[in-house]
Amino acid sequence: MNYDLALRSALRKFVFVVCVVEIVSCRPIADEQALLNQYVSFLYDNMSLPDSVNYSRTYWEENVRTALRVRERMKWNIPEREFRHFVLPVRVNNEYLDDFRTLYADTLCQRVEGMTIEEAALEINHWCHEQATYRPSDARTFGPLSTMRASLGRCGEESVLAVAALRAAGIPARQVYTPRWAHTDDNHAWVEVLVNGRWCFMGACEPEPILNMGWFNAPASRAMLLHTKVFGKYDGPEDTISTTSAYTEINVTDSYLPTRRTEVQVVDEKGTAVAGARVSFMIYNYAELYPVATYTTNSEGTVSMLTGCGDIMVWAVSGKKFGLGKASGEHNVVRLSHELGETFAVEFDIVPPMERAIPANPTSEQVKQNKQRLAFEDSVRLHRSKGNEATLQAFRERHAGDSAKVEDLLRSLSQKDADDVSMEVLEDAFAHAGDVFNPLVDAPRVEIEQLLPYFAEIGKGLSFASAAEVKDWVWQNIEVDDARNPQGLRIPPLMVWRSRKADTKSHDIFYVALCRAKGFPARLDDVTGQIAHEVDGDEKGVMKVAFSPSGFLKAPEYYRHFTLSKIRDGAPGLLSFSEDESMPTDKLFPLSLEKGYYMLVSGNRMADGGVLAHMEFFNVKGGGTVCPPLVVRTAEEKLAVIGSLYAEPYIPMTGRGYFAMVVLGQSDEPSNHALRQLTSISNELNAWGRKILLWGDIRPDGLEQVVAQAPDDEIATILTTAVGCDRYSLPLIVIADSFGRVVYFSQGYNTSLGEDLKRVIHQL
Repeated sequence: MNYDLALRSALRKFVFVVCVVEIVSCRPIADEQALLNQYVSFLYDNMSLPDSVNYSRTYWEENVRTALRVRERMKWNIPEREFRHFVLPVRVNNEYLDDFRTLYADTLCQRVEGMTIEEAALEINHWCHEQATYRPSDARTFGPLSTMRASLGRCGEESVLAVAALRAAGIPARQVYTPRWAHTDDNHAWVEVLVNGRWCFMGACEPEPILNMGWFNAPASRAMLLHTKVFGKYDGPEDTISTTSAYTEINVTDSYLPTRRTEVQVVDEKGTAVAGARVSFMIYNYAELYPVATYTTNSEGTVSMLTGCGDIMVWAVSGKKFGLGKASGEHNVVRLSHELGETFAVEFDIVPPMERAIPANPTSEQVKQNKQRLAFEDSVRLHRSKGNEATLQAFRERHAGDSAKVEDLLRSLSQKDADDVSMEVLEDAFAHAGDVFNPLVDAPRVEIEQLLPYFAEIGKGLSFASAAEVKDWVWQNIEVDDARNPQGLRIPPLMVWRSRKADTKSHDIFYVALCRAKGFPARLDDVTGQIAHEVDGDEKGVMKVAFSPSGFLKAPEYYRHFTLSKIRDGAPGLLSFSEDESMPTDKLFPLSLEKGYYMLVSGNRMADGGVLAHMEFFNVKGGGTVCPPLVVRTAEEKLAVIGSLYAEPYIPMTGRGYFAMVVLGQSDEPSNHALRQLTSISNELNAWGRKILLWGDIRPDGLEQVVAQAPDDEIATILTTAVGCDRYSLPLIVIADSFGRVVYFSQGYNTSLGEDLKRVIHQL
């Protein structure tokens, strides 16, 4: 043996270990401030304009200091790049930032002390489940503390909480989104954590016994795009979608499903490649062509993006020419064959990727223990004090003598506002309001900005004779910078006033707020999101639609069957009507619209996830009326989605996927007939293997998957409303899935019920 060589090798290893310990664990105290400054500078160099003006340097220093202390304490051995981009940043997506990290880092570190990083990630998700569960809500995104206070949040808020909690414990984490599902409406967000050099996923606030497991294992395999926005300039191994001044958008689709590089070449009418054309990839969802990525063509007229292996719509524009096409493979061509302002119609059959569920194989014991933990955590959450009721009650008591004004003010706020509005905001708005509350002058909420008390401060020392003078002052004195706000975060009016800086949207919000502070009625248009002005009659036209009712579809609904977009600067911009209530054609039209060029998108979603889509392009002229056809295509050989219901309350009983809902009468002939029909096809229903929720006193024989429910008159109304019926007769039979998509509906006496159900379940 060569002892000299062995000694030199041992010494090299010793020196290496000493150096690593010195670098990682034993930084001299004198270097702590330098390290702090370095990381704070990194945040400032990459943060958006709103974050730079909304939060003080002290805020960022305290969060960085906490992150560094946790790194030293937990010793997860996180690489520097992943620490900078997935632990250090406070911002997860578009939430309001708060003091979550500085308040809860110690709590979370104590909870996972001594665990492996995988065990810690799972445990922190259980902690998050103790804090919050799912509730749909509006587009404003709670910060983690508000989600905890309400004990509720939509998936975007649950994942913000989970990522914040993981990062607070020093674990690299990121929020992953499918911006829009390809096979059904809506979107979803979850969490990825870095475990031993590998990114793994889990449902936020929805703990499973193992990583890489969630209710979305199957739906995620049908996505066309899964992405995340990484703080700063990130140079990781993932495919980059775009790089902005504040974040790097990366594509993580290939971690979940088979992908392809979808290339699109843009050509003119002669077939010549068009360089410099703007190309948007779009996913059909909620009857809208939703843009998920936009690129500019190179000298060969091409752009490309990593996508799932289904159809994706493509919109291309150059100058006054544009084209709309479907990308179905690796190489696609879109021709700029239309002129902006041209009237025409086009149809597409859109096919999503096939389902290839991501495998997950926990043991039966792991599943059992996890269910027990979930039940316990539900009880912990239910018994926690939650909400903002104490603040609201104290406000009411302070002004008990002016209850009408108090209630008018509170009604101007959303349910989400009621969960987190502060006493300072309420008192500021109350003091501003006159004897009678006027929401166009006194409401503190303008759009989805953070609510801060602004009435008493903004515009102090200024006087205006009209809203026009307010506009002149705002346009002359507030600097607009959109480049530093690529996410479209909102700067509250108070912070715009103090900094004299804003992006375009925050600029408009500030104008409305300053008008209100000075007593001039103002608002943003609910549909367009732009400043609402009185428009002369010759600047507006009237739109109607021509639709012939057929089958179940008597009156198509906005978002479910059709949407309307105004084309500005060569790109469609959706007109956003309220999502809180259905908006059928007979309620929406005739509709007053600004003159311009419009696109009417309609579609029929099939049970297999495909869409039969139709687009109408038309012009609205000032003082005129236009009546384009509203076409909802049908396919007799395919099951269509004929309605939607809120499925969340039933999922604990049915699981994910399709299920049946049956409401029977009290031994009347139609109900007895339905009972016999269900019994006659019991073998087929049992082979189908899905749950059947049954309301009523009588039960079919031979069915293995029945979940009996007590008679309930309300369920009949819920089911008929789901498909647009204004009355019902029993029995009622519905087949839907856990996304709430209704694909079959029957009511009353139906002699073909058994055959209908066999046909439906064999297609699912």
